[in-house]
Amino acid sequence: MKTARKPTESSQRIAPPAMSVNIDPLVEVVRRHVKLTPQATRLIKSEFAQLFQNPTISGSTRKPTTIKSEPATDPVFTTQEAADLVGVSRPYIVARIEAGDIPLHQQVGNQRRVLQSAALAWHRQEQTRRRKALGQLGADLDSEIFAG
Repeated sequence: MKTARKPTESSQRIAPPAMSVNIDPLVEVVRRHVKLTPQATRLIKSEFAQLFQNPTISGSTRKPTTIKSEPATDPVFTTQEAADLVGVSRPYIVARIEAGDIPLHQQVGNQRRVLQSAALAWHRQEQTRRRKALGQLGADLDSEIFAG
């Protein structure tokens, strides 16, 4: 019979860092090509928000820099904790570790551990890659539609 464990600090879910993306310019690119109803506009905005995995839709993407006097410790996460942190599935995190996209901190038996900073660095890099791909898609659509 299993007994319930009390959650420890390391097993509690850690919220990802807040980052805002202004989606309105992206919706305007779509509007240049398609007439949108208010319902379609809301749907597209929610899809973009999900794409960026960010509940905050507007604002600046820059964070103020702060200087810390003492080095902060970098927590070690299980693959499930890292997946929860960046909002993806555990098998996807494992695949990214196996592919070398996220550096493996340590492996105990068949259990992998990663540093919080490594998971967040990969997540930021992935978001940047997605933004570039979305910008390229918009540019390609513009050139394809207005070329003819």
